[in-house]
Amino acid sequence: MSQALHGGRLSDAEREFGLARDQFIDFSSNLNVFAPSISAVEWESWATQIARYPETDSEALRHRVAAFYRVGVEHVLPTSGATEGLYLAARLFAGCKVAIIEPGFSDYSRSFDAVACERRHVTLPRALWFEPIEKWAHFLEPFDVVVIGNPNNPTGSFQRKAGFIRLFGKRWQRPKSWVIDEAFLEFVEDAENETLLPVVEEFPSLLIVRSLTKSWRIPGLRLGFLVTAGSIDRLRRMQPPWTVNGLAEAWSETFLVNERRAELALSLEALRIEKRRLAKQLNEVPGIRCHCGAANFLLVELSSGLLEAQTLYKELGQRGLLVRVCDSFRGMAPGRFVRLAVRTSTENDRLVRELSVLCEQKMRRIA
Repeated sequence: MSQALHGGRLSDAEREFGLARDQFIDFSSNLNVFAPSISAVEWESWATQIARYPETDSEALRHRVAAFYRVGVEHVLPTSGATEGLYLAARLFAGCKVAIIEPGFSDYSRSFDAVACERRHVTLPRALWFEPIEKWAHFLEPFDVVVIGNPNNPTGSFQRKAGFIRLFGKRWQRPKSWVIDEAFLEFVEDAENETLLPVVEEFPSLLIVRSLTKSWRIPGLRLGFLVTAGSIDRLRRMQPPWTVNGLAEAWSETFLVNERRAELALSLEALRIEKRRLAKQLNEVPGIRCHCGAANFLLVELSSGLLEAQTLYKELGQRGLLVRVCDSFRGMAPGRFVRLAVRTSTENDRLVRELSVLCEQKMRRIA
């Protein structure tokens, strides 16, 4: 199965491994498995939304998003997932020299491929993946636009708000616009104090992309938003009507309310606790090294040359466990990295058991 773009490809997994969809545990897609659930009563109450048009401009949703995420409503644009936000943002920068920080999410590059710009990959050396951005900011000097995920996918590395603000205020040879993808920001400890949402008015060249699909576990509803103070009117004119569907709007009426805030926070804390437990277990598996980043996934490095990522992916897949091979991420050594989403303790324990057996067998057999 090709994993060139995204995880979560269950239909492909069914064909490749001959198992039914419900037999897989999907560690390849990064969702909050502890997120507040949608009840059958709520689904039934939303059924009428299918037979009517949603708002053309998502005005009510815009106000709900602004209130829940504590940002000025005039700076918010709801989108069909964070991905639509990326593609809209790219259209702002036709003719610009754009830096895509790598390794990174594939749609950063794909979104800018669709516009007439000078796109360049700034591929960080392995030694700089987890370093503060100020240590490698000199690579960004020649560019007009910088695109980066924070936390980054797939490494999980995280840049502090204070470091970004220092860079925003720096006197560059070329003034910079910043497209910062905070799709995984809610998984960060002290996320409310680390997000850049509160400083958009201070830095009009900053554009933030956010996703609700990961933290709330609603990838099928496709819901995200853009925030910027500098070009929001242009972005609204670029966006077609009805990109956010009626079910997503109905979901927001029920979940993007203060009464749900504590429930979401508890789910995110539960996930962080489980992530630390899983990382500790993985670091006891022979032949691998686990990088416990800031997001809801773990980057696993195959430190032994006796192990190979694609082989592990296939053998785990045959056992109904899907993991994300990182070969398609630019700048990552082929065959050396897999990405694992954090799931429930029972599911994570099963993954660790199967992975331990496979790693031990391969190292013993070759030795």
